[in-house]
Amino acid sequence: MLKRFLLFALIPSCLSPTILFAQTLTSPSLDDTLQLNEVVVRGYATNRRLLETPASVGLLTRRDLNQRFGTPTLVPALNTLPGVRADERSPGSYRLAIRGSAIRSPFGVRNIKTYWNEMPLTDAGGNTNLNALDVRALGRIEVIKGPSGSLYGAGTGGTILFSGLAVPAGKSSVEISALGGSYGLYGNGIALQTGKNNSAISLTYNHLQSDGYRDQSAVVRDNLSLIGSFNVSPKRTISVLTMYSDLHYQTPGGLTEAQFLANPLASRPATATLPSSMAQQAGIYQKVGYFGLSHEYRWSDRIQNTTVIYGTTTDFANPFITNYEKRTDLGLGGRTVTQFRFPNSPLPTVVTVGAELLRNFLVDRNFGNRAGVSDTIQTDEELISRQTTVFAQAETELPGHFRLTAGLSRNDVRYDFTRFMVRKGGLPTAMITRNFTPVWLPRVALLRTFGPNLSAFVSISTGYSAPSSQEVHPSAGGFSTTLNAERGTSYEVGLRGTVFNNHLRFDVALYKLQLRETIVRRSDAAGADYFVNAGRTDQPGLETQLAYDFILPSAFSSPSAFSLLRLWNSLTLINYRYRDYQQGTVDLSNNRIPGVAPTTNVTGIDAETKSGFYAHLTYQFLLEFTLNDANTALSNPTQLLQATLGFRRNLGPHWTLDVYASGDNLLDRSYSLGYDLNAVGNRYYNAAPTRNGMGAFG
Repeated sequence: MLKRFLLFALIPSCLSPTILFAQTLTSPSLDDTLQLNEVVVRGYATNRRLLETPASVGLLTRRDLNQRFGTPTLVPALNTLPGVRADERSPGSYRLAIRGSAIRSPFGVRNIKTYWNEMPLTDAGGNTNLNALDVRALGRIEVIKGPSGSLYGAGTGGTILFSGLAVPAGKSSVEISALGGSYGLYGNGIALQTGKNNSAISLTYNHLQSDGYRDQSAVVRDNLSLIGSFNVSPKRTISVLTMYSDLHYQTPGGLTEAQFLANPLASRPATATLPSSMAQQAGIYQKVGYFGLSHEYRWSDRIQNTTVIYGTTTDFANPFITNYEKRTDLGLGGRTVTQFRFPNSPLPTVVTVGAELLRNFLVDRNFGNRAGVSDTIQTDEELISRQTTVFAQAETELPGHFRLTAGLSRNDVRYDFTRFMVRKGGLPTAMITRNFTPVWLPRVALLRTFGPNLSAFVSISTGYSAPSSQEVHPSAGGFSTTLNAERGTSYEVGLRGTVFNNHLRFDVALYKLQLRETIVRRSDAAGADYFVNAGRTDQPGLETQLAYDFILPSAFSSPSAFSLLRLWNSLTLINYRYRDYQQGTVDLSNNRIPGVAPTTNVTGIDAETKSGFYAHLTYQFLLEFTLNDANTALSNPTQLLQATLGFRRNLGPHWTLDVYASGDNLLDRSYSLGYDLNAVGNRYYNAAPTRNGMGAFG
């Protein structure tokens, strides 16, 4: 098995051979080579240099997403950003938190807004199918940390902006790839790209499968995407995004500490009252389709509008320990953003106004689960989710190198729930409407630049997060009429820049997020989820990101053998605690919020040579953290070492070869990547793989 060897002993010959064909030579991502004072971000619709952006923004380029780590998943790349934590409790089951605990998300992505080039990916119910995306089709990710409701709508966690692979004008390429590794890991893919002077088209297909480290943890995923951009006139651009994902993964379930130590490979065993995960064939079957159309019109160099519409469909089935859920979710919506520029006014200003309207229609039925086969119907319910946002933002250049940003949005969330009676003596038909009071969310930020290489900012932003559809309507059925929306205010100061002749880059942010009516997860005796409000929480934190380039991009022509040699570090320090939290007769005020490590430290080395060899080494450390609200259970400290070694070389003007090997958990530590928080029966643990490896061509 590959798991018995370290990274440098991995044998590429164990893989199916693949070749990369290209009409032009492969070049690194532009963001990988630009200095901090040149990198442009799209956050808050300003399209300004990161140095001039008055917000904490984490940036992941194609190198971070598709080269630094071997296994094609978003999790390790996202975990290199300070303030961001991604879990994968079982292959394909993602959970993501930005500046907050994961207690709201037993699975999935909630309280975070996501977009693909202005097209909303988060539905009207506040849920994001992050596992429907394939990292191999992504070229860039921006993570805006903290409340950003003044422009992106409801949410107190943050916002993620996705972009596809860049398609250079006048170039075409065909890329074929394959990978293989431990625990039955296998994948292949093909990417076709063609760029003209007035159009760019990218078509990708990717397949991934694995037997999994634990029992009942196999995964199979197929992703197909078509992205196109067409300049139909000098003033008009039309873009299209089409995606389809077919995903099935098994869910082994959580283990107690004793079970985890005795046999971490085991799935959740049976109890005196409940069958095992394996007996019930617990898992997820998810098919997601998405079609989005974007129209950008530039009236002049001072006025432009981008309007998008989209439709999505989700077919979801979840055989669980106690039931079998089947649901169909249809979504549609749109977003329009108009920008006005006044560059010649006494105070140059950019004004952005817009609106977003989202709607989802959900049909959800629960059945009995008889060994993985749906049985007698238990509930038959429908849920309509609506979310409306209108927003405006002004960014003004002030004297003395100051820039002021002020934004305001109005957010309205509504649910219409219908329950149908399914049998005599059962619950009667009911119709419930829940309107959450519309709120206004302001944000103010002030930034000052100190020359071309240093800036500082302060900001105050407000957040509002209504319960998601999966929180007011949990998987076991029913509808909560008492769960309230979260409200929060974030205070932040930041400093970023470069020193030592641009060799050292730094980005430091100090913040405090104060939440009211914090939403937390609970589990009943059968393990089904439900949610309650937990009073106030205080969430202060410090985030730092440092990078030292021994070789500058401008020095590529130097006699050094390296084209890139970088040492980097991401550090997160937090002290998240409950305030005024009463659980029954027990006062939990001042307890730590579970699921968030007080210290997260990630360090890496990136090296690329002019001859084509490259290497990436990443070390991750998480201090132990609490697993329940009572703070009576602690995780183990996590130490994770990952490495990738590869060779990329142009073989003439039309061919490029890229072969690499990667190792994960090279220290062979026993740990859980994703805990079940506040789990009934103390089943907190989801064992992560021991030392393992993979290799790939393409």
